[in-house]
Amino acid sequence: MDIDPAGQTILDVAAMAECVRNTAGALHAAGVRPGDRFAVYKENHFDCLLLAAAGIRIGAIPVMLSGLLPPDSVRPLLQRVEPKLLVTNRRLLEEKGSDGSALSSFADRTLCLDGGVPDALALADLLGGPDPAPVPRGDDELMMLTHTSGTTGIPKLIMYTPEKLQGQMARLECRHLPPITFGRNDTVAMFLPYVHARSFTWIYSVLTLSPAKVLLMSENDPEIVGPMFRQHRPTVIEALPIDFLKLEKLAKEKQDDAFSSVRMFVGNFDAMHWSTIRTFLNSSRHRFPVWREGYGQSETGGLGMTVITRYRANKRRDQQPGPRKVGRPMPGFVQLKVVDPETFSPVPNGRPGIVLARTKARCVGYYQEPERWNEKAVGEWWNTGDIGVKTRTGALKLLDREVNYAPGASCLEQEDVIVDYLPEGHDVALLPVPDGPPVPVVATPDGLLDRGHWRKAVRGLPEMAEPIVIAFKDMPRTGTGKILREELRRRHLTGAGHVGTGRWT
Repeated sequence: MDIDPAGQTILDVAAMAECVRNTAGALHAAGVRPGDRFAVYKENHFDCLLLAAAGIRIGAIPVMLSGLLPPDSVRPLLQRVEPKLLVTNRRLLEEKGSDGSALSSFADRTLCLDGGVPDALALADLLGGPDPAPVPRGDDELMMLTHTSGTTGIPKLIMYTPEKLQGQMARLECRHLPPITFGRNDTVAMFLPYVHARSFTWIYSVLTLSPAKVLLMSENDPEIVGPMFRQHRPTVIEALPIDFLKLEKLAKEKQDDAFSSVRMFVGNFDAMHWSTIRTFLNSSRHRFPVWREGYGQSETGGLGMTVITRYRANKRRDQQPGPRKVGRPMPGFVQLKVVDPETFSPVPNGRPGIVLARTKARCVGYYQEPERWNEKAVGEWWNTGDIGVKTRTGALKLLDREVNYAPGASCLEQEDVIVDYLPEGHDVALLPVPDGPPVPVVATPDGLLDRGHWRKAVRGLPEMAEPIVIAFKDMPRTGTGKILREELRRRHLTGAGHVGTGRWT
């Protein structure tokens, strides 16, 4: 942890609490006071969570920014919040924006956690002072800001209050629902963006449900993960799409047993390809492993959940045709309805439409962007910007984002089928255009595509344009692994329009 000079790697709850108190004292010594905003923009380590807790303890408002955000996305966010203090590290401080601006110019003061930067405060100089008294927060007061993924441009900053984050989002997370939640004997491995609201609801579930051990992962390198998992034997793993992609080769190694004890894999943030789900479920030696897929948004928390068994995952994706189910709404917590995108009138079951959600966990706004919030808030309902279909039994099937939706087809479904038939290390993004078939962008390990493999993968699917082939490393993604489809359009489809409006992205 960057905030711990002792360099502890094994912590109990008491040690974490002590770290929070010490850091609260350091933030206070840096001039942070109740009501002040301070930005956390650093490497993705677990102590991002503890930094936020330390600031909230003294009444300040943490603004949590991923260290993977590009400089030109971070600077507008810092300008928007005008932080009293920027907490960061030397590597990020030395990066310049495209206009040559220094990161430190966007805050009153800068605290460099690893020191050695002129005109910046050093953490070592601030530790050891008195522990300020806690400043309680009202249920409806602003407690924290985090950002959206930024797949379509500069991220939005979401406003969380204690009532929304703790009282609603975390409350659902803390239900004891075996076998799909933690048990006291579980060893839980967690790969997370520790600045995301998901990590804050998750830590409540850890403290409430008390698994035996938690592995706090900030590396997805198989050379690091493999030995760790063989030593500690996780039974539950939650990770991002990018983490599962990096670890897929490790899961396929027959002689390796890093995942042999896993009873549940948990996927969040974006849908995983069917072939990847199959690989991980087959890597477990548990009698009945499952894959738990969550559906939700940062503004709302969880909206639905589905569970995939090993038996089901071992069927080819095109043997289960149709859009994938993302689950049913949580009873008593969430309502979902599908409406016409023009009239907002409910559509019959089985007909595509915009997915609206109603939940008490919906956050209170986008910081200093009320017009963007009002575009998506429909009374008590929230416009997810997704196109979906509701079944007779109340399950939701997801087709596409509205901006990427071509009537009569589902790009998400077709991508799933294609990747299931392509060799390992391939990925695909379908980009619909108004005046022709969708354009596939295919990412391969070496930037070359075997046309025989391609013809087999798209056999039986609707017509597509000739594929654009790129190297896998050149597929633009967010820090959580989501494909930046707008960036692909800018690079490869100059001047091509969208099939959707993009109003609710």
